[in-house]
Amino acid sequence: MDSKILLRPAYNLDNTKLETAMADYNASKNDRKKLEDLIRIFRGSQVIVPVAFPKKADVRVVMKMLNGLPLKKGEGFPLFPLTVTDSKGNKYAPAFTSRDKIVETKDFPYMIRVPAAQVIDTVMKSKTGLDGVMLNSQTAPFIFHRRAFEVDFSAQAGTQGRQVKKVTKEEFVVLARNTVEKGLIPRTLFTDKAEFVRDLEERGAELLREMYAKPYGDKIPSPYTAEDFSVMSLNISEDTTAVCVELPQKNLAPHMARSAYVIYNPQSDEVYYYMIEKGQRGESDVLCNITPEGKHQELMTAPPVGSELTAVLDLIREEKEEAGE
Repeated sequence: MDSKILLRPAYNLDNTKLETAMADYNASKNDRKKLEDLIRIFRGSQVIVPVAFPKKADVRVVMKMLNGLPLKKGEGFPLFPLTVTDSKGNKYAPAFTSRDKIVETKDFPYMIRVPAAQVIDTVMKSKTGLDGVMLNSQTAPFIFHRRAFEVDFSAQAGTQGRQVKKVTKEEFVVLARNTVEKGLIPRTLFTDKAEFVRDLEERGAELLREMYAKPYGDKIPSPYTAEDFSVMSLNISEDTTAVCVELPQKNLAPHMARSAYVIYNPQSDEVYYYMIEKGQRGESDVLCNITPEGKHQELMTAPPVGSELTAVLDLIREEKEEAGE
């Protein structure tokens, strides 16, 4: 698609309120109320989405859609949404909050302006197994996981006038735990670095209990206590501090972390975050990490119990050698 098309008035979106809500949620470290507000704002927004039109589509109707003009009754036709894929193979419906967030258009046949609610409906009704919506994939990706749209927010149910699927208690426990292990902890680590490492060393299990309680808010009791966590700090060398964390065994399910390893270099202020994740039934556990950009990576089959830290330090050393450091 010619990027000059984005200069048309139809693509002139003002999603300041939505983008502010996204930033507020990121800064809140997964506050549930802010997520509720964010999804409500997103549902009421307009976004730009890449699509493909049917081969026999009426050119006049296509031009109307590209120019943001209203369609007459019966003029519409099904669109074929494009998808973006993350490193784990999860597929998302891409959408952009403004034309400024679109860096490259060559991979997109067409882009049109649509209500965000339509994008959500596409995800929820998709037969191809879309995992959610990815906003602004080319600049600062923000992901709405499919499960977030299934949560029965009372305000949304009242305004939408339709029943929304409720997650079960077991599903929410999984969602809440993954939110902390793959979101809150690494995001805090990469933001606060030495301060978070020091806090983890000093407050240990109590700090983790507080972090794991955040998704539950004030009204739902967290299933975890400080006794469910074990924290051990090791000063391995002048440039390597390792904090090894044993995580709760209760409610442990596939893709949840059994343990986590925070590595800090006080000389360079570099930090690393690794996890041993429980494997699927009948499969081995997996050593994973989260990058500073928030990318989740499955690296290798988990090493034998007792040698996890050694494996993590070897991976960091190999990474530095490949980078020529």
